[in-house]
Amino acid sequence: MELSQRDRLSELVEQLTTSGEPQLNQDRMKEIKKICKVSNDCIDHVYHSVIAQLNQEHAEVRLSAFQLASELFSRSHHFRMLLVDNFQEFLELTVETDSEQPLPPPKEVARKLRSLAIQTVQSWQTSYGAAYKKLALGYHFLKQVKKVDFQDAEAKTLAERRREEERQRKMQRIYKERVEAASKDMDESYQEIEATLTEMESCMSLLFPEFDMIDIQNTNSSPPSSRSANECPSVEEQPCCSKDLKNDRREGMTQKKEQKSEESSEEEEGESLDEDLFIRNSGLISHAYSLDLNFSPGLRVKETEDNEAVVSTVKDLHRLITNKHLPALQGWVQVFTKSGAEQQLLRRALDLKSSLEATLQKHQELHIDYRTSKVAASDGDDDDDDDDFNEVPEKEGYEPYIPEHLRAEYGLDPAPSTSTAPITTKPPAPRPLSCSSSSSSSSRRLKRLAEDDQDPTCAAATLRHLKQNLPLLPSSSGPSSSQSSSDQKAVDAPVVPFGLDLYYWGQEQPNAGKIIKMSSQHQFWVPIDVDEEVENKELLAESRSRYISFPGSFTPVNHYCSAPLGNGKLCQRQDRLKCPFHGPIIPRDQEGQPCRQEDRLREEQEKRRKREEQPDWRDAELMRDIEAATGENLGSDRVGKKGKGKKKKYPNLSDLKQSANTARSRLEKKVLNKSSMRRIAEVMAKADTRNMTSSPTN
Repeated sequence: MELSQRDRLSELVEQLTTSGEPQLNQDRMKEIKKICKVSNDCIDHVYHSVIAQLNQEHAEVRLSAFQLASELFSRSHHFRMLLVDNFQEFLELTVETDSEQPLPPPKEVARKLRSLAIQTVQSWQTSYGAAYKKLALGYHFLKQVKKVDFQDAEAKTLAERRREEERQRKMQRIYKERVEAASKDMDESYQEIEATLTEMESCMSLLFPEFDMIDIQNTNSSPPSSRSANECPSVEEQPCCSKDLKNDRREGMTQKKEQKSEESSEEEEGESLDEDLFIRNSGLISHAYSLDLNFSPGLRVKETEDNEAVVSTVKDLHRLITNKHLPALQGWVQVFTKSGAEQQLLRRALDLKSSLEATLQKHQELHIDYRTSKVAASDGDDDDDDDDFNEVPEKEGYEPYIPEHLRAEYGLDPAPSTSTAPITTKPPAPRPLSCSSSSSSSSRRLKRLAEDDQDPTCAAATLRHLKQNLPLLPSSSGPSSSQSSSDQKAVDAPVVPFGLDLYYWGQEQPNAGKIIKMSSQHQFWVPIDVDEEVENKELLAESRSRYISFPGSFTPVNHYCSAPLGNGKLCQRQDRLKCPFHGPIIPRDQEGQPCRQEDRLREEQEKRRKREEQPDWRDAELMRDIEAATGENLGSDRVGKKGKGKKKKYPNLSDLKQSANTARSRLEKKVLNKSSMRRIAEVMAKADTRNMTSSPTN
């Protein structure tokens, strides 16, 4: 075998096995077969190349290598001898006979490889089993030892079936635990749900009673003539003897005719009487009147003071059903359905769910208008406060009013003379009361206010004294207007809380940053010299600085960048002022072009500057012309593009690193690496040692 043929075979085998296609390229396969016809050395080289590719940790490479081996197995006796001599390794690499060496990813391709290998081995046994003893032994090994079911379309091995059975047992155990927990919860909550349903139905029936048509029909009694006619049995229905049958029939016919004539006359009389009675009762002169009745499109229940308690209960029950009972029942039904539980449990849960849904539907049809909660008035609170006080007898020696000659002894100023006009406060006008209890409470309040004004120990007397001693303001041309404007400014001025930094503005704070130590009363463990005050620099700095926040309202961003991208789309970033890729946000049209003239000029200048910064030899058109003239690849297709990293050796194969790059794998690399495990072991060992050596303290 020549060296060129050897290299060509290696190249063809590598190209076929790394193509990543589900089927082999027939042109390359024909070329391999043509070279293998030269000598057995070529077949040996192809066999070793195929085995080397079967040892690759990629299922797509193994699948293509197995397809190549299957093609050559049916063509060459020498290739069959080589493969059968190493049949055990071949089965381990394709059928996964060794559970410790599973097939590599991707999983879907590995499953396809296993199934195809088992079917191919069965066909080889049928065609070549009698001529190749090792092939027959391998087939019986798969069938008897590995328990491979060749008739199964999936062709699962014994290890696969065991894994599947273990998974099924695990799922059954999980479902069983879930069913037991769900049935236990349902049994515990069944009485509560039933009570909630009953209470909800009762409250809704109180809000809107239901009237059946049977009750209405029972109230409407039929006329006596029709009732007597219906109650009397016909002659044909009465028992009769066989010998008098004809006579009875004749008599019955005559009686029927008479009854019909009588009934027709009675009906005519009854209709005339009914019309007269209707006209007399309704007050109408004739029937030539039309009445238009307007019915409301839907039922609506309004909350009032009479049904406030019932509506509040309905509201609480509706919230309980919506937030607790119905989601729990939906979860139970889902568990019972997935696990295939008993029909009785599923039916019970479905009945409860349908009852809750029907109750919620009925509640929705009522259209209850909930009333907003009212805030109690201040007057009512005052009345309640007055009612809380109890009548207490006056103490002995209590003087609500101090005479003028004794005020100096109590340290009080002399009372103002009656000649001066004191500024009296106008008490609030009491609201009109309709009951005797309210009038008595208002009288008690007025009496108490009068006593407070005379009591020198009360704040009301002090306030009255200060108001009397205030100097009268000089009258001006417009005192009322100036006072009203100042009051309005005081109301409109914002009130900002301030701290000690503004209180001592421009002054030295007396105790800024000083911490007073607590003096210990111990007689032995206290040093002789103790600093009672310690100055803290951090507290001192905080007292001299102030943090003022200016919170504003958040305004959502509703515009897009809309700058044109290289793929023909528009940038969809929603930055407020500036896009990190395209600069400041400016108004653009539907094609991404700036709407304003100055923005268009600025972008053109930016593009011109970038073109000037780029050297002339990096021009893509110039490089393409040079490539066309010289035949060399100068990288014109990469001009203006960012590098995309290292080029893959086999780009047509699936990237195993990308498929394995999951959140779980990344966490495993961080948490379960050797250094992390070593640090955790050291920390736990130190903690155990410290716990063992530490002695208990009293």
